[in-house]
This record gives sequence, structure tokens and C-alpha cells, in this order.
Amino acid sequence: MKALMILFVPIVLAVYAADFETRQLENGLTVIVSPDDTSPVVTICIAVKTGATCEIPETNGLAHFYEHMFFKGNEALPDQTAYNLRLGELGILQNGTTSAEKVQYFLTLGSENFQEGLEFMYDAITSPLFDQAEMEREREVIMNEYDRRITHPLHNLFLAQEETIYASAPWRQSPIGVPEVIQAAAPHAMHAFQEQYYTPDNSALIITGDVDYEEAFRLAEEQFRTWEYGGGSNYDDLPRLISIERDTVVFVDSPSGAGYVSVVFEGPSISTDPGDSYPADVWGSYLSLMSREFYTDLVTNGPFINVYGSYYTQRFSPSITFAGMVPPDRAEEALDLLLEEIQQLQSPDYYDEEGIVLAKEDLYRHRILAEETSRDVAVGSMPFWWVVAGSLDYYATYQDSLDAVEPEDIGEFLETWLVDRPSAAFVLKPLDGEESQ
Repeated sequence: MKALMILFVPIVLAVYAADFETRQLENGLTVIVSPDDTSPVVTICIAVKTGATCEIPETNGLAHFYEHMFFKGNEALPDQTAYNLRLGELGILQNGTTSAEKVQYFLTLGSENFQEGLEFMYDAITSPLFDQAEMEREREVIMNEYDRRITHPLHNLFLAQEETIYASAPWRQSPIGVPEVIQAAAPHAMHAFQEQYYTPDNSALIITGDVDYEEAFRLAEEQFRTWEYGGGSNYDDLPRLISIERDTVVFVDSPSGAGYVSVVFEGPSISTDPGDSYPADVWGSYLSLMSREFYTDLVTNGPFINVYGSYYTQRFSPSITFAGMVPPDRAEEALDLLLEEIQQLQSPDYYDEEGIVLAKEDLYRHRILAEETSRDVAVGSMPFWWVVAGSLDYYATYQDSLDAVEPEDIGEFLETWLVDRPSAAFVLKPLDGEESQ
């Protein structure tokens, strides 16, 4: 009931980007420092402009394999035992992730060990050994990940989307890779990948938590200035990946018996059309409101078990997706109703001012939750925006840009990216011997 009290009044939630400063070392490394003395901990993250989108069929899976080898021996810590021992000595919590457009590594430790943490990160990022025995052990771990992926109830749907929407290079959207590459990965391939992408000019060092600006920059320069400039990355020159040339409907077999329907359009790239992303975000947040027409038509009064419509912010494969679980025997009915609903989205009467206010507030709350701690800032926000958007300017001005979104901006976004634009629709259900289309 509280939402009714803010009908047509200005938004008062104050959500700002974390305070930060950015500098660049002579070797090209971007250093970002964001102090927060709430607790005596520091998070150190390295974001690298690489991932599956940089791969070719013969290397699909190397970015992910490389991520696993980061946590093994290096020139300072010659094997897994020494590496783990040092983790314990410094009280480090660590992890890493590989996605289609980004790889990142991060560690959190007490601020009294900040300098030692920088040294630990430097050794791991600049001098992994790619020991053959360690690679063999890790190969089995990665294959287990691959096996878990292919048993996912929606795995066939994921494959169909890769082959249809990203037809020119479907591997660029598949970080896990393929068994042939995983099984054949060798130290020389890892070193080649390192030389091209793991260079300071292709990376950002992000430091958040209980640090002082000048001290953090000074220690970062002392530790990382010897990391040699590379200049070999092709990341910023890679072509757009997503391409939907005509309306397509693909029926996908569901061995698990699950039912799922999705409709995908090409969306604006964050690197070439950043202005379109703000109304896209507000629009997607509006569709998530369970009290509005999209949800009530398709879930409350329709065949969908759940449903969403949203814009996926990416540089090379941005998409606008409508999707949800459905009873398998109602999948085709659900697709017809979803396509009808998408047509209605283009009407200005579909949206109301109160809903747009609520949609913006929901985005702000998600931002607050995503940056609840300095570790969240270092791991969840800054690496993504630095890599995918190309800098932190977008991140820093996000709230002001959302505040400026008006209903007509949403209309222009829909006119540009949905009206008379081709889509790819996918229907997942048991086909019982039918041919997929």
C-alpha cells in the first residue's frame, strides 16, 4: 500500500555510484580506487577484456581454462600446496569468473595485509606456470562443469539460441567451451592466450575497502609497473555478434519434459548506443511489475508459469528477451499470446506514470543491494562496467540518466528496437519425434 502514497511525486531515493578515482600507469594498466572504511577489509580485483567472445572454434574454452589455472602455481608460489598455504597465511577469500565478454579475479583480505595482497595478485596474474600435471587435474574439474551444463533442463534451448541468434560465431557466446578444446588444452596454448590478452593495457586493477587513495595508488604502481605492456588484444575491434535477419520460430526438443518459450530481438550495444540503454532498463523494470498488464495478461490470466521481458546489457551480443516457463502442452498457445502482447507494448497507453516511478525505484533498490559492501562494488559493479561499457563514466552517471527517462523515451526505444524488427522465437517442449524448425 505504501506505493500508492508516492503516486506522481518525485523519486527521493538517493543512490549514487561509489566514490572512486581512476588513474593509468605508464604500462597501460587502469587502476581504480574506491575507499570505504566501514570495515577493516580490502578487495582487490583484476578485470580483463577477454572471454569467449575473443575465441575461435579452435580455442573455445581456453579463456575459462585459463581462469582455473590462475589459482595454481606461479613463479612465486611454485605449486598448488604453496599457493594454498599463502592463501591461509594472508587470510584471503578468492574467486574468479569467466563470461562471454569478461574475465575477472578477486580476493578479499584484511586491510593490514593489503600490500601483501597486491603482491599475491601480481604474481598470480603475471606469472602462472601452467604446469602440465596441474592442468591435467584441472581438466577433469572443467569437464565436470561441462557435463553439469549439458544436463541442464534448458540446455537444448541454449544451443538453439546460440546457433540461431549468434549464427556467425556461436562459440563466442559459450564460455565453457567444447570438449575437444578442453581435452587438448596445453601450456603453449595458455601462454599464447596470456600474451595476447593478459597484459596491463587490456586490464583494470580495482581496489576497494579500507584504503587511502594516495597510498593505494602508490602501492599499486610499485607492484604493477613492471607488468609489461602487450598491445596485442583485439577486444575493442571485435565485430558485433548478435544478428537476427528475419522472423524465425525454432521448436526445440525437451528431454526433461520442461516447457519454455522465448522471443529475442537484437538490442542496443552499450558501446555504440548507450543512450538507448537507460529507457531499456526502465522499460524492463516496468514489465517486471506483477501489478501491471504484462504479468497479468501472461501469468495471472495466461498460460505462463512465470515471465519476464528485459534488455541484456552487452557490448557484442545485446538482446531484448521475453521468456518464461510454460506447461509443455500449452507452449504454442503461450508463444501466440506472447507475440500478441509484444505488439501491445508499443502503445503509449500500455504504461502509466506511477508504474514508471515504481520501475525506477526498483532499479535503484537493486543498485543499493548490488553495492551493499565494498566487495560488492569491486566484484559486481566496476569490473562489468569498465569492460563492457569501456569506462566507468556510464557507471558514475547511471542514476542521473535514469532520472531523465520520460515515457516518450521508452516509446522511442521501442520504435527503434522492436517495431518492425525481426525476432527469433524458441519453443521448448517434448517433440515426440517431430522435426525442429
